[in-house]
Amino acid sequence: MTCRLTLGLLATLTLASVPARAVDQAAIDRALDKGVAALRKMQQADGTWPHQWIGATALAGLALLECGAKEDDKAVLRAANAVRQASIDLTHTYSISLCLLFLDRLGDREDEPLIRSLSERLLAGQNTNGAWSYGCPPVGEEEKQRLREVLNKRKVAADRPPNGARLPGFPFPQPGPPVGMWMAGAGGDNSNTQFAALGLWVASRHGVPIEQAANRMADHFRSTQMEDGGWTYMTFFRPAGAPMFPGMSSTPAMTCAGLIALAIADGAVLEDARKRKPDAKLPDISKDKELMKGLEALGTVIDNPRGLKPQQPGPPFAPPGGPLPPTERVGGRSYYFLWSLERVAVALDLKTIGGKDWYGWGAEILLENQEPDGSWKGEYAEGGVDTCFALLFLRRANLVRDLTVALKGKVVDPGERVLSGAPRGKRPRKMLSGIETRDAKPLEKPLLKAMSAEGNRLAEALLQATGPRRDQLISTMETEKGVHYTEALAAAIPKLEGEARRKAREALANRLTRMKDETLEEYLRDEDAEIRRAAALAVGQKDSKALVPGLIALLRDPEISVVRAAHASLKALTEQDFGPPATATREERDHAVRQWITWWSKQRKK
Repeated sequence: MTCRLTLGLLATLTLASVPARAVDQAAIDRALDKGVAALRKMQQADGTWPHQWIGATALAGLALLECGAKEDDKAVLRAANAVRQASIDLTHTYSISLCLLFLDRLGDREDEPLIRSLSERLLAGQNTNGAWSYGCPPVGEEEKQRLREVLNKRKVAADRPPNGARLPGFPFPQPGPPVGMWMAGAGGDNSNTQFAALGLWVASRHGVPIEQAANRMADHFRSTQMEDGGWTYMTFFRPAGAPMFPGMSSTPAMTCAGLIALAIADGAVLEDARKRKPDAKLPDISKDKELMKGLEALGTVIDNPRGLKPQQPGPPFAPPGGPLPPTERVGGRSYYFLWSLERVAVALDLKTIGGKDWYGWGAEILLENQEPDGSWKGEYAEGGVDTCFALLFLRRANLVRDLTVALKGKVVDPGERVLSGAPRGKRPRKMLSGIETRDAKPLEKPLLKAMSAEGNRLAEALLQATGPRRDQLISTMETEKGVHYTEALAAAIPKLEGEARRKAREALANRLTRMKDETLEEYLRDEDAEIRRAAALAVGQKDSKALVPGLIALLRDPEISVVRAAHASLKALTEQDFGPPATATREERDHAVRQWITWWSKQRKK
């Protein structure tokens, strides 16, 4: 389910700026009844819905529950059995997240081991840039056997699949970046990441600590927000001053992804603050500038769905201001966007966004485009996915009710953005939706944390020094106390050359060997590649076997020097070598990671 919103969808949803009309509740109820009936008809004999990924079955089960089905409903029971069986081997990020949502919604205590296992896989799948891609690390054979035994001990369900019935097998995908594009950070996309964000929040309900992962995710979205307030599907490397790659401007669905992720991160901060000090003054979420700017941008999309007019034909990636591909009707990825919109609105308890009735607008679109058989069909019609999106929207399903309670009254509709103004007296190009322009650029925000003034001064001194003076400074930075020495070494190393760089790198690694394991664990996830590299070497030098999982995660690092350092320490700590080689492809690196995880899982059981 690659969820980058196409430009054609935005043309479909470019509509006249008039208030949305009231939608008849009786009409919505009829649409829900027809939609639920259509969804039930799609279920197969083995309990699944016809789709490559088990996540579609989890989504269908979730939709049925939100539409009023009971936990002992036969269709729900059959879906639950299929989801439980498939969850043992699951590595697909979308599916892991949806299975977490479904199993949590069922509320069966016997699912706790599965929920914990899925949560741990999801946490392990976060990339160093705070985002998620399609795959998460698998569990070892012993863990799989434990989960199978847990399932076998369950009470016999009323409607298990018949003996011999097919239960789905789901291959681990190895998608590469589109031709001509360069993935930033450790990869990942905002569509996978918004589903992972929902999974994280569910994991927190089951005692899984998510604060660090949520903060990294928030940093990812705060540092990649576009100047128009939205977010794009994926962040790419872009030379300074160069235009964005065609089609990589903000989209409504990905703006919803950024908003739900920031809301969950803010909620995690509040919950963590309450746990640490119940009487402490809590952070003011209403001052989250990125969240409010994103809501302003999203409000520009919402409008009345009357008067659709196809755009003039044009090439798939037209130049800025050029024509868009033609659109014939609501479809494509519209339903995915509408569910994304609904998730944000109900999570933040917003009746309007941009001063507009988001629900009446979306409901009118859905009522006018329901198929005669009761389903909805866009780009994700397979397995009833679009039908689930539509049903969840119409039901105003809130998958994070506890988050809504935590944020109650803290976020308000920022009101309507005025789009007519133009900077420097220039007339603005007509906005496709008010949220994306073809020449939009990311906000100028630092991707790395700010260095202290003292750290900056020391780094400059080191770069200016030569000969014995430089060696003396490196020695001082290796041994003296103070985080500014760590900062200075990390900042200077990329600008040093030859023997000076080698000595500085050695000094930084030696410096970190004096750190506690808790500090080293943080440094393994630092934004600065030189600090991650030094921390990886320090783990090996300290013989800190407890940090082996952190080293395994670094085998997917975008910086090859970090990968090599992690690999070297893993070999030293374990006397094993599962790779990856220095020239490994991404697939070979993923294969090596899976081997390391399988081996390490077995060691923990001994």
